Amino acid sequence: FRCNNLGLVCSMHPRRVKFDSDVLNTNSENSLLQFVNCSVLRADGLRKEHIWVRNGRILDEKLVFFEEKRSADVQVDCDGLILSPGFIDVQLNGGFGIDFSTYNSDDEQYKKGVKFVAKHLLAHGVTSFAPTVITSSPDTYHK
Repeated sequence: FRCNNLGLVCSMHPRRVKFDSDVLNTNSENSLLQFVNCSVLRADGLRKEHIWVRNGRILDEKLVFFEEKRSADVQVDCDGLILSPGFIDVQLNGGFGIDFSTYNSDDEQYKKGVKFVAKHLLAHGVTSFAPTVITSSPDTYHK
């Protein structure tokens, strides 16, 4: 059963949201998420599957069902889209007009540029990156 914090409405059905719901941007520590209606890449190609996640970790659906004996807190409808882990770019010199090797002595402006790149990389599946500088003169590194 799932009850609201006042205990007035109880349901055995999880809250169902679309893949772009703001609910996914909230801190949901220990919440059990079930991604449904999604395509997952396996060795034999894309397959329709449900993926269970808690605290950012993918869970074994059999263990959730047989050991925890519970339903999801939130069920996320992926609308047939591909669900995959994010890419990690281990050497990124910049992007979207921002060069990480260019520093104009303004810390805030530089941080703003890094955040701009981070935000725009998400549309390309990159969720983490290591900002790097290209080979430059020694003066550049001291900045």
